[in-house]
Amino acid sequence: MKKKPFAKREWITLGALLVLGAAACVILLAVPPGSAHAKWLPRCMFHQLTGLYCPGCGATRALSAMLHGDLKSSLHNNLLLFPLLTLIAVLIVKPEISLKRPFAIAIVAVVLLFTILRNIPVAPFTYLAPVPLP
Repeated sequence: MKKKPFAKREWITLGALLVLGAAACVILLAVPPGSAHAKWLPRCMFHQLTGLYCPGCGATRALSAMLHGDLKSSLHNNLLLFPLLTLIAVLIVKPEISLKRPFAIAIVAVVLLFTILRNIPVAPFTYLAPVPLP
């Protein structure tokens, strides 16, 4: 099977994603995790409105902690972030791979279960909730 080269729009999309990702990394590296300067980072609207954690709550702090080499804090802020980022990266790099329906349903089920469990205010489920902001 002959591999088809990237189309022009795919190169533009990939370039834009790389530039945006690099810019986000530079910004997150400029703000030490847990510092008072972190107050200007974006807040989760879902959490502000409901008081509940969405599947993405803590993702910015997790990425910032990972960029600063703090794996423990990164995983504590959002355990699901890096497996999902890895999956998204594989799907971008290998667009010929498509998710079969059972696998896609399993991903949605894991995200929903993670969301439910991280909102249960009893140990050990409280470890899935992100670190509170200062």
